[in-house]
Amino acid sequence: MLKLSSMFRVRVRSGLRYRSNFGGVAGIEAEEGQYMTDGLLQFDTLLEVQKRSADQWPTKPLFGTYNGGRFDWMTYSEFDEKVNQSRALLADLGVKRGDTVGVISNNRWEWSAVASACHGLSAVMVPMYEAQLPKDWSYILNDAGCKALFVANDEIFARAGEEVKASAPGVKSLVSFESSGEGHCFATNLARVKGTDCPVDTPSPSDLANLIYTSGTTGKPKGVELTHSNQATNITSVRAVVENPLDFMRHDDKSLSFLPWAHSYGQTCELYSMMAHGAAIGICRGVPDILEDMELVQPTLLFSVPTLYKKVFDGVHNMIETTNPIRRTLMSKALELGEKKVRAEEKGGKLGSWDQMQFDTLDGLVLEKIRGKFGGKLRVGFVAGAACPPEIINFMDSIGVPVCEGYGLTETSPVVSMNSPEQRKVGTVGKPTGGVEVVAVDVDGNALPQGSEGEICVIGPNVMKGYHNKVEATEEVITIDEEGRRMFHTGDLGRVDEDGFVKITGRLKEQFKLENGKYVVPTPVEEAIGMSRFIEQIVLCGANRPHNVCLIVPNVEAVREVCKVAGDIKDDELAGADGVKELIDREIEECSKELKKFEVPTNWCFVEPFTVENFMLTPKMSVRRHVAIRAYEEEISAMYGDN
Repeated sequence: MLKLSSMFRVRVRSGLRYRSNFGGVAGIEAEEGQYMTDGLLQFDTLLEVQKRSADQWPTKPLFGTYNGGRFDWMTYSEFDEKVNQSRALLADLGVKRGDTVGVISNNRWEWSAVASACHGLSAVMVPMYEAQLPKDWSYILNDAGCKALFVANDEIFARAGEEVKASAPGVKSLVSFESSGEGHCFATNLARVKGTDCPVDTPSPSDLANLIYTSGTTGKPKGVELTHSNQATNITSVRAVVENPLDFMRHDDKSLSFLPWAHSYGQTCELYSMMAHGAAIGICRGVPDILEDMELVQPTLLFSVPTLYKKVFDGVHNMIETTNPIRRTLMSKALELGEKKVRAEEKGGKLGSWDQMQFDTLDGLVLEKIRGKFGGKLRVGFVAGAACPPEIINFMDSIGVPVCEGYGLTETSPVVSMNSPEQRKVGTVGKPTGGVEVVAVDVDGNALPQGSEGEICVIGPNVMKGYHNKVEATEEVITIDEEGRRMFHTGDLGRVDEDGFVKITGRLKEQFKLENGKYVVPTPVEEAIGMSRFIEQIVLCGANRPHNVCLIVPNVEAVREVCKVAGDIKDDELAGADGVKELIDREIEECSKELKKFEVPTNWCFVEPFTVENFMLTPKMSVRRHVAIRAYEEEISAMYGDN
């Protein structure tokens, strides 16, 4: 049990706690191959997820990879064979129980094969991002003590190789998934060990499965120690918040994977959850190719951050505003009837005959084409990673695709709570998943009454073991409640309502104080103003200042079209074009009607997009606020008239 520092000791007295019980996670039959309970695959480790799914669905497609205008699919049994070869390769490289293996790669079947091979040796996977700086790779490789490293291609091999030689002497083997070099080519090495007998060293549920380093919006990344049990229970616990677990993820479902598996959201919620239910995963080539890959894969489930849904939302509303009157009327009416249909069905009713007749016609004319942007077969969308505005969820309802918002952190494996298709409350992040308890606490760690806002804390089997090599940092976020249970402090502000739904209102560390002493939580302000179809991204600034200002990444195409901006005006001169200031001022005013007056920014400036490449976005698409604010110090200063 962790020793507590006095300033972080939790004294949970009276107050609201909301706990959801496990559902559908009964014991596993002893007989080989009998891993199903009530039709659901059961497991205690990630190794069991992979092996039992291969036994259960050997001929079903698992991974799809783009190949010249189509996707080629690898079956569960074919993948299992690759895992066995990869395990033999790791063993040949000297990897054994407790060792750590690094991987620097975007999503691909080889990534997953190495991960499962690690689990089959009771070794630990350490995933990293291709977009990270070499110094970050070096820090992680050394902190984790990696013995072997697998990389995506020759370019990463060259960059990582230099870093490994100079700064990570503990890495003894370096292998590339795509390589022209025979000695370090993954395929060549697999062929070399093919047929080698390599027994499985079965991990226990308490063994480490992953060391996932937080991308870090501030400071150096911390290695989050996730056990097999952390992630395995996280997959099964979701079944407790859905009415029909068998219909939640189906054996014939497909997803298009573009969220990085190096992050716990993409890894647990998509990779292992889909695998655990016999579903298929098409691996997206990259963000620029999402729409084309959607059309080819035709996903039925989609795991995303809000950005993708908002892009479709903005595109449709831009079209409504700029198209001819007849088309505008049809599109608006279709969305209106679509939402009316959903709301009627939520109350157990249905549309009237005239509305239903209109809807049937407009669904084919309008809504089907919008659904086509997601491949045409999407039945449920999942969203997390950042707050998803209610307008986006209502829009997706209108086109016939329910979106379920959830909440979690890497430290919670990641899922804490989730809305389900049957039980949703728009504006919340759903109810706690099975076995997970959520409590809002005050600054002294006391549980708050129902509906009160405080720091969100989590108790459950999904809470990480700790931060690797960082005892003090672990003790700061994991405390012990009066019942002797480990409780994780998320750093998020929020509350639990009377129905048990969790609402997140902001980040404690992002909260700042204006000169007049008023506190501002930037997230709700940014969410409100960011709903403008003319605004792609926004960062609110105002700490120790008399009022707020904001950095805005505009939807350049939409602004140009509405303001009739001349073609000879460059994008970086857009803010000075006729009508643009009036347009953005009007949008901010319109979107801020529900905000407090002191929260509304009084000035703004256009800036370049926040991207992973310029390090203003984390790989899971969260804005690194401090990096953006530091990068645009001069512009912010100018908005306050300091110059």
